[in-house]
Amino acid sequence: MSVVYYPFRITLLWTNLMADVSQSASLASIAAYLKLTCQYDQDTALVEAKSVMKNLVQMRQKGFITGWYFDENGHLELLPSDQIMQQISPNK
Repeated sequence: MSVVYYPFRITLLWTNLMADVSQSASLASIAAYLKLTCQYDQDTALVEAKSVMKNLVQMRQKGFITGWYFDENGHLELLPSDQIMQQISPNK
């Protein structure tokens, strides 16, 4: 199995700062981003976006994140769960 690295920056944000985020980046928006940045054709972009989405859903199911979205700069941002935030910054 090979590991594929995507050219977007994934950043953890403080969940209390992002309480107003109500929507996750869709499969279509991730595919469009990959198509644009990697020059993928539509079919390849969709296959790769499904892989990204699968991993995001798994992270959410495991309790690592509560969601994801594209910020105003086009970066895919992850919203860490309270449990993860406590591990990252136990004094907060």
